[in-house]
Amino acid sequence: ATSPSRAANALGPQTIELTEIVYKDTGKKQGDICAGRPLKAPGEKAAEGLLPKCVLVTATASNPSAKKEVKDAGVFGYVKTATGDSAIANNPDFRSDAGQFAMIPKVPPGETRVEFEFVAVIPDSVSDLGELKFEAIKAISYPGGARMATFTECELDSLSDACDEEQEKFISK
Repeated sequence: ATSPSRAANALGPQTIELTEIVYKDTGKKQGDICAGRPLKAPGEKAAEGLLPKCVLVTATASNPSAKKEVKDAGVFGYVKTATGDSAIANNPDFRSDAGQFAMIPKVPPGETRVEFEFVAVIPDSVSDLGELKFEAIKAISYPGGARMATFTECELDSLSDACDEEQEKFISK
């Protein structure tokens, strides 16, 4: 017999607690790949006057009820700068949890350390990332559907050498 909570997890989203969060500025420059995409401030209007920073986060993920590895868990919550402003461009006033701002590729069952990248934004008058405060940070797995997937090199640049193999599949038919 399956317990009601296990049955619900099989059908609905599964929340994974993230604690013991540490982070660092990766030092990546605009145009470098961060979180699977070229590093730039998201949103034209929302990010005006803001500088994008690629942040590598390491956290303890608590996934005790999972029997197998969770893939592509979306990360949600609030990230504040040292001045109390939002470090997430699409949530400047903290009125929502800003939706998914990062993804953890794999979360094993139990308790383990995981890493993910996200793009933080700081005023362009400041060059240092400074102190970030993470609040209500959690990962959510949506069984049966990827919420956000990393672009392949070929998707980022269709003329790259990485696309040769993909193009061969179509040419040879």
